Amino acid sequence: MKDILWVLFEIGINLFQGILISHYVYSILGDKEKRSFIKSGGLVCGFLLTAVITLINYFIYFDGMYIYAYIVIVFLYSLLRLKGKMMKKLFISSFSVIFISIFSVLVANFFSVLFHRQLDEIFTVQSLERLISVVVCQLIILYIYKLTLGIFRHENKSDLSNHEWLLILAVLFISIVISILLTFVAMQEIPDYTRWLIVICILGIVVINIVTVYLVVNLSRKNSAVRENQLLRVQQKYQQQYLENAENQYETIRKLRHDFKNHNIVIASLLENGDFDKAKQYVSDYLDQMSVSGTFVNTDNNIVNAIINCKAEVAKSLDIETSIVTVSDFDGIDDLDLCSLISNMFDNAIDACRKVKENRQIHFSIKKDESNYTFCMKNSIEGSVIQNNPNLITTKKDKHLHGLGTKIIKDIAKKYNGMADFFENDDFFICYIILKYL
Repeated sequence: MKDILWVLFEIGINLFQGILISHYVYSILGDKEKRSFIKSGGLVCGFLLTAVITLINYFIYFDGMYIYAYIVIVFLYSLLRLKGKMMKKLFISSFSVIFISIFSVLVANFFSVLFHRQLDEIFTVQSLERLISVVVCQLIILYIYKLTLGIFRHENKSDLSNHEWLLILAVLFISIVISILLTFVAMQEIPDYTRWLIVICILGIVVINIVTVYLVVNLSRKNSAVRENQLLRVQQKYQQQYLENAENQYETIRKLRHDFKNHNIVIASLLENGDFDKAKQYVSDYLDQMSVSGTFVNTDNNIVNAIINCKAEVAKSLDIETSIVTVSDFDGIDDLDLCSLISNMFDNAIDACRKVKENRQIHFSIKKDESNYTFCMKNSIEGSVIQNNPNLITTKKDKHLHGLGTKIIKDIAKKYNGMADFFENDDFFICYIILKYL
């Protein structure tokens, strides 16, 4: 009976750890489709971990390097079901498993010294010491998970670079290797003071890993601040550029209005004198002048006018056929956001059309219903952009200064609880944005 109870106890601990690890990773990364823990496959991952841990423990009493098998299972779960970049998923998967292993080693070594028992007895013998060791270990792990979970939830969403992730992951893997080696040493016949030194060393490793967590969060925040400053500089550049362009546009319009009466007098005089050919030529020249410096759109928002008219002029100079349909008012959307959104949509479309040899086209529309604004930009392409570049990463050499357009567009859509979609249809690349204003 006692043996059966111990087996159930061991399986129960393994089940607790398996589900705890799965839920921890799920809570930090989140499901790709915002499903619950159970629907995302978290329980399946937990049960699989339980089975593997129980099976391995049946043959050996100390997991050692087998914990990497647990990491692989958790990583595959995060890769298939959860959000985030691959390096972040690998870090969270590794951290969740390695922390349990290090704390198990730490607590086992501590109680081995405290109760004057061999370490292998703490791992294997059905005794009160092992029961206390296991229960205390689970309570500490639960507390540490709760503590670090709070830290990660306050983490800024900007990801670290691959180089930074690799350095942090190296700390984790080196930590577990050292802990395993120290545990093998502790299993030998050694004096108590040596065991205490091993406990202190493993405790130091725990501290290093906690510092690593703070390092991840602080680096993420720093990267986010740099990114936000970069985006702000780009936005300010666009805003200043289009405000200046607006002044030039309206100065041109004022001049045209001022000269309009004089042009009519000349035309009337030519018609009165019967000089129809000269009048026709004069009107043609006048219309050409109007076309060069004319206005493509005239909404109630001067910023929007300046952006679209300026970009349409650029497109025209590149022999890009342009059609624009827009609403007049933009209630509920900040001017700076409008500036950034529209300018980046046009910039991306114009850059794409530069690569097209023939039949360059841009079609831009803004529509409005009871609660949404819909922005749609279509531009010609030669071959699939998404197939060759699914993440829409800039192909320009200086990726630090370029490639922010798509990021800005997505951030603005998210700010207004909308959506940003990029797809292709009939040799056109389409950027489709919905912003909610109610």
